[in-house]
Amino acid sequence: MREGFRIGLKSLVLSLGFLLAACSFTVTVPLPDQTFSAQALPDTQGEILYPKNPATFDPPPVSPKSVVIQGTLEADQPLNTTLAFYVRLKDPKTDPGCMDLSIIPAYACSIGPDDEKSGEAFFNNSSSAPLTLTGRNLTQGIAQGQFWLGLEVQGLPQRLVNFALKNLKATVTVGF
Repeated sequence: MREGFRIGLKSLVLSLGFLLAACSFTVTVPLPDQTFSAQALPDTQGEILYPKNPATFDPPPVSPKSVVIQGTLEADQPLNTTLAFYVRLKDPKTDPGCMDLSIIPAYACSIGPDDEKSGEAFFNNSSSAPLTLTGRNLTQGIAQGQFWLGLEVQGLPQRLVNFALKNLKATVTVGF
């Protein structure tokens, strides 16, 4: 009887595992290429630059369990630096730790509890770097249809650098 119970329990656990696995699924969605410009501003080194307007879109019909965005970050010139990407859900305009940069449409924010580092791009005397973005804020932002994507801009040349996010794809996991 005891051996039969163990085998039955093991079968039940395996069946539940397969059932739960069947209730989760992953969808990969290609995203359009994005471009942006940045330059080293002495006043913002060590802080995160966020655009004044968030990325907004229609939220998905079901809440994602996790989101991973992958692609390539290309610069219009060779760089030797690391760019850190942050995601926040709170409007920088309402954050006392953020300063409005009137010369460009952005805020410079001290890193705080609302900022989550979501990825880095490492340039080693090159003009291209792989990029992966993940995290709780990114997933929640996708679920609600809005988030701010910011950059920590240190070590960029004094002249303007144009960037392009290419071959982007979002892998979204939904379910239990």
